[in-house]
Amino acid sequence: MKPSARHQPDVRRRIAWIIMAANGCGAFLTVFYFSNVQFEYGGKLTVRFDLGTLIAVLLAVAMLVLGNLVGRRRGARMWDWYLQASQGGEYEPATPDIRQAALNMPAYVSRTTLGMWVFAGFAFGFANSLGPHFTFNWDVFGMVLLGTSCIAGPTTSVLVYFACERVWRSELDLFFPDGVLTDVPAFRMTVRRRMLILFVVSAIPLLLLAALSYSQAVEIASAPQPEALLPRLLRLELFLAVVGVTVAIVLARTLGASLVEPLETLGKHMSAVREGDLERRVKVTSNDELGQLAEGFNAMLDGLRREDVIRRLFSLYVTPEVAEHAIEYGAERGGQLTEATILFVDIRSFTAMTERVEPGVLIALLNRYFDTMSKVIIKHGGLVNKFGGDSLLAVFGTPLNPTSDHSQRAVQAAQGLLQALERFNRNQVRRGEPSLRVGVGVATGQVLAGNVGSAERLEYTVIGDAVNLASRLDAMTKDLDATVLVSEATAAAAQAPELLQPIGQVSVRGKHKPVRVYALRPSASPPVS
Repeated sequence: MKPSARHQPDVRRRIAWIIMAANGCGAFLTVFYFSNVQFEYGGKLTVRFDLGTLIAVLLAVAMLVLGNLVGRRRGARMWDWYLQASQGGEYEPATPDIRQAALNMPAYVSRTTLGMWVFAGFAFGFANSLGPHFTFNWDVFGMVLLGTSCIAGPTTSVLVYFACERVWRSELDLFFPDGVLTDVPAFRMTVRRRMLILFVVSAIPLLLLAALSYSQAVEIASAPQPEALLPRLLRLELFLAVVGVTVAIVLARTLGASLVEPLETLGKHMSAVREGDLERRVKVTSNDELGQLAEGFNAMLDGLRREDVIRRLFSLYVTPEVAEHAIEYGAERGGQLTEATILFVDIRSFTAMTERVEPGVLIALLNRYFDTMSKVIIKHGGLVNKFGGDSLLAVFGTPLNPTSDHSQRAVQAAQGLLQALERFNRNQVRRGEPSLRVGVGVATGQVLAGNVGSAERLEYTVIGDAVNLASRLDAMTKDLDATVLVSEATAAAAQAPELLQPIGQVSVRGKHKPVRVYALRPSASPPVS
């Protein structure tokens, strides 16, 4: 989702306020420390407002302006592109240098801030160390330089970096719509570095407190009036304790949010994926380890989506059971001997129909017909194994759909096919298209079920006498004036005398002996128009 046109200035304004607030607080605390906390015996070190100080202030202001101009110049192309992209509409993708600048923006701001503090440390140190007749107090200069350039400056720069980074994170997806940040060469604030910075910045006030307290204690011990210096030591300890705790809390909250929020977001998306929602995508907001984790999660989801598409497409060309078995166990040639029931159904007078019906209409008719028949087969636990022009082969009781009552299910499926065909033909009449008549053959026996074919192409099929018998019975339905013919083995196993009636023994092509067959009773078979 693209930011609105008013969103871009708001982001820049927030970043500007962060920079001003952090530097303002740092400057105030630094001046307050040197003016009200750090004393020399018999007096205090003050920031004098004389010509030297004025020059230092003017130089600091000039450095601020120069730093701002340098920062704007370095990020001008990035901000110009961002302003155009955030207004919506068509825009060119971000170039590699713009992407790099977007990732480095918090580091640019932080380095500029640190540079200004170093300059300010030298300027104010020089202004407060220059005495009458151009004398120079190196102790004062070192103290001011240490406090501003080595302690206050780096601490302020760290706070500016993490605060700007948190605000800027939400905008990175505009530069990286593909969600891949880690491939761009840019400054990388790793999780280990974040933890190290948190430790160092939190430890600095404690180290200062220990060192300055010891120094003050030594001075108090050698002073003529030690009790006069105790308030100074108390102010020093309170100041460092309050500032240290405040900085630690602010930094910990900022760092904690930068670590916890991406993990919480990732956890929510993982829960959704576990529930089957594969349309999720984690927003990548950094180029650190958490960003790599988010990119890996998105790549995994892409793979899962592709696998799901392949699985669904695979299931369109083979039955879902065959697809699942192949995905789970692989597809090796070979089979398993098992007892199953075979159902064979085809459309009568289909060849003559192809001469009368337009090819497009015929294909649409066949698709509707097979869809109707397949649903009935699947409803009764069958496996649609093969489509052959106008015929359909279904199996019950194979290793892919094992069941002990496969014969009964097949007979019930045959009855369901006729009922579904009756509804199908009523729709055909309303369409002004021809009705269909079918023949169904059902047989039970030992079959070999498995993958057959070449090394390049396999097909899951069933081979055996029961398959041939079901096909022969289907072909004989027209001669015996029956819609469904069932073998003796199927009738005996199905135990459904209310559905089946014996016809007697008939000669079946390919069989040396006559075969006893059964037909679906008229009461169980709806009239087929």
